[in-house]
Amino acid sequence: MAETQREPATPVSWGPVRTDTLSWRIVDQIRSALFAEKIRSGDFIGTESSLAQQFGVSRMSVRDALQRLAAAGIVVNRAGAKGGAWVAEGNAEHFADALAIQLKLIGVSPAEIVDAQIAVETTSAELAARVATPDDLGRLRNLQQQMADTRGEPEKFAAVAIDFHTAIVEASHNRVLLAQFKAMRHVLRSLHSQHATPEIAERAVAEYGALVRFIEIGDADAARAHMDRRLRGVRDRARLLDPPPKRARKSK
Repeated sequence: MAETQREPATPVSWGPVRTDTLSWRIVDQIRSALFAEKIRSGDFIGTESSLAQQFGVSRMSVRDALQRLAAAGIVVNRAGAKGGAWVAEGNAEHFADALAIQLKLIGVSPAEIVDAQIAVETTSAELAARVATPDDLGRLRNLQQQMADTRGEPEKFAAVAIDFHTAIVEASHNRVLLAQFKAMRHVLRSLHSQHATPEIAERAVAEYGALVRFIEIGDADAARAHMDRRLRGVRDRARLLDPPPKRARKSK
């Protein structure tokens, strides 16, 4: 069956590439076109044969490049009558999951995670005070009540606390902050459960209540400062479990 020819949604003029590391040079051109907004999510890029002709390379080189781009989540390769390469749809959950795995593999410490949490959540609290919707506020109040109801159950309290922190970041309506926070949740939940004594949980519920009030009245500075104080206290406890690495002795 003859190959069905289609034109890309946004025509792009690909340039010939040198014969060394061909697939990587193709990958680089397509990535650059994406960041330059010459191609966008959902656009048809081309078939193996049409791209091979445009790049001036073999179909094998194009196939290798498209496989690399697919592994990076940049393109989707389809077979059949509507076959070819398409710019992938964005998926924040996939990004958060991939980032979480990489953080685990490089061995980040709880203290490092909390440092990053401070950066993400203080900004989120400030933004939430500016842009939170009634639905956002209702969810925060509901989760605060759930935390109050689970103060004597460390595991349940920790799970609800993480949902509360997630809701704060969601209330910022900033998808970059949310993706980063979701990547940190696995470590944060374990950290919260280790310190969720009834006394600490009681204090946390009161402090979260104050934070929600700042968000409700739109006091962005107070919301940011309150979240910063809260998380720095968590970080201090985390560092007790994560002493700095010992310095290697200098050889004489």
